Amino acid sequence: MLYRYQNKQVRITTEDGAVFTGIAEVLPSGYGLHEFGREEEGIQLDDVILFKSDIQRIEELSEPPTEVVDPRRFDDMMGALLESPYWIVDILPEQVSADAAGQYFAVERYFLQRSRIVPLRRKYAELLLRLNCYTDMAVSFDSCASWETNPDPETFAERVAGLSGNEFLRAVFAEQNAMIDYDHNDTYLTVYDPGAALLDKVRALAAGAGLFVWSPPQEEA
Repeated sequence: MLYRYQNKQVRITTEDGAVFTGIAEVLPSGYGLHEFGREEEGIQLDDVILFKSDIQRIEELSEPPTEVVDPRRFDDMMGALLESPYWIVDILPEQVSADAAGQYFAVERYFLQRSRIVPLRRKYAELLLRLNCYTDMAVSFDSCASWETNPDPETFAERVAGLSGNEFLRAVFAEQNAMIDYDHNDTYLTVYDPGAALLDKVRALAAGAGLFVWSPPQEEA
């Protein structure tokens, strides 16, 4: 099967001794039958098409070095954002005052039980992924020691759902100069200094998930 070489950098030696290198685009047998009357798989390298029976040997070449990204590239922006106004995406519609009646901490413990916090984390992960449809999102799970831009959605959602220990998620939206934090032991997201357009999207997505968006009294205009 040639599909293992899809999008790989390869060197192909043909039965007649010719050598070709490039990024492999694998062609199914149906393509060969339709275009060339040969019902077999092939590989296209640039404008050269080679069929399986023509190939003597395929070698995978080393991937080019991964670009080294400075893990501190967001440091100045994050420092400023931590001092900026923030909003909360929450299971509650407003902040609970310190002298409120009721049993806030007992209810919080109820929602932090694994059977309830994992589905809530998935809601938050999916809210962030929906935001990622509109703009780039860089995420870190290791206290900002490393970053991944536009993560694989399924892997990202599973990682958020499984947060534990001292882990927390930070998502940076550099183009909007905004940031969203989630700690594994919280029932809310913290959204730092979203512009009006981003905040509108956060509000709409939160409402669709049965969540609420509010800002602490001291941050209100």
